[in-house]
Amino acid sequence: MRGIMSRYPKTEIPVTVVETEMYKRIVGKGHLPYAYLKIKLEFEDGAGEPEIEAAMFKYFITQAIQSLHGEIGASHSVDVLKFRKRHLEAILRVSCSFLSKLWSSLTLVGNYKGQVCAFRVQQVSSHLMAISSNSRDINVS
Repeated sequence: MRGIMSRYPKTEIPVTVVETEMYKRIVGKGHLPYAYLKIKLEFEDGAGEPEIEAAMFKYFITQAIQSLHGEIGASHSVDVLKFRKRHLEAILRVSCSFLSKLWSSLTLVGNYKGQVCAFRVQQVSSHLMAISSNSRDINVS
């Protein structure tokens, strides 16, 4: 077994490489630069869900951050990687250092244009693949 150093943008991550005749296994250990969140915007029962576009959804998230953390908080980058308009779900990418501030801002959201709503954080991971494929959502017939 031997250890090597792999390079991520602005981050060095130690990697352990195990080699045998049959396979090569690479295990990364260390801090990754981004965290990914799968979130859903839910409205109170009986309230008609408004039509929200991806740009408006991101603006709503930015306003939530700004209301709790001010202009400095709103200046952090929050990327909407995927938005499902029909289900009001999104996959967000944020720096790991800003994850708790984003999560607290989303938790304190209470209404959208006068309708009672709440963000639900469904999944959080430092790997995008873990968010995109959820074994709990697989429908086996």
